[in-house]
Amino acid sequence: MYNQIIGVKEYRTIVVGPFSNSKNVQYKFEHFYNINEMKDLDSFFKKHQVAAIHAHQGKHSLEILPTALKYNIPLIVHFRGRDSSTRTEDRYRRNKERYKTLMNKGSGYFAVCQFLAEELKKLGFPKDKIHVLYGGLDLNLYPYVKRFLPEEGEIRILSVARLVEKKGFLTLINAFQLIQQKYPRATLHIIGTGEDKDKIKSQIHKLGLKDRVFLRGAMDSKQIAKELTKAHLFCLASETGKDGDVEGIPNALKEAMASGLPVISTFHGGIPELIEHKKTGYLAPEKDAKKLAEGMSYFLNHPEVWEKYTKKARKVIEEKFDTNKQILEQQRLYRLIEKKK
Repeated sequence: MYNQIIGVKEYRTIVVGPFSNSKNVQYKFEHFYNINEMKDLDSFFKKHQVAAIHAHQGKHSLEILPTALKYNIPLIVHFRGRDSSTRTEDRYRRNKERYKTLMNKGSGYFAVCQFLAEELKKLGFPKDKIHVLYGGLDLNLYPYVKRFLPEEGEIRILSVARLVEKKGFLTLINAFQLIQQKYPRATLHIIGTGEDKDKIKSQIHKLGLKDRVFLRGAMDSKQIAKELTKAHLFCLASETGKDGDVEGIPNALKEAMASGLPVISTFHGGIPELIEHKKTGYLAPEKDAKKLAEGMSYFLNHPEVWEKYTKKARKVIEEKFDTNKQILEQQRLYRLIEKKK
């Protein structure tokens, strides 16, 4: 998200938020303004010749829409997961109701994958205003490295995500227990933090895996890139949350594929748009620990296929998920929406 905000060159990006552009903030913006310090929005919009407002989350668009309408500024809304989900009856009703005005008044709706674009159509958003804009990756940060199954020592399986229900960590840990019995050298390293940390920690202890599964905490992009080079496999067990929360296409999977790691994930959300089963990775049904374990076992049993899979996976990232290409597409969509004003 950050790279696709600062990388736009055809337009001057102004970032507005309800916080200060502190020196302690990891992601800095050249043109940042605290909305709480603005006294005259009309003058601000005219001074900076604001062509459109781009809300980067569906939920934020609801707060921004009245301002966009008041000052007659086109509003573009970016949907990334649960904010466009129809996966449960309750989530469907809630999203359909809260976006009732936005559907008629928005100028453009970006979805981070085709799966979420289809969800927006189910909610009733106008099809001609829906566009897929994939999240891009800085390929310089994730160089391709050929991987080998080590003949001795640790076989490291890595997973990176927030520790929340939809990331499927309980399923992943159950799956790891199944393969660990056959591959005692295997370890599972989990990078991330979140509300389910204690629940995940409890599951690790319950299954007697505290010496094989390691919660590594939060890391920044450079630290994660370094950890990817130490791993042999990457696994993310994404699943639909009880509240209908879903994934678009997780960046962690893109990063792993770019880096040359064989990847195992699930038939969930937009993931099948990224990973082709038994071509660029291995996909299992949601919440199926046995099938997920089979995916890990497949690569552990067949190290000879790693290079074939990972080279194809890297090509997918280069062709569809390069930040530079996605920025060009974003600018094209901006021009398209601007013409319709």
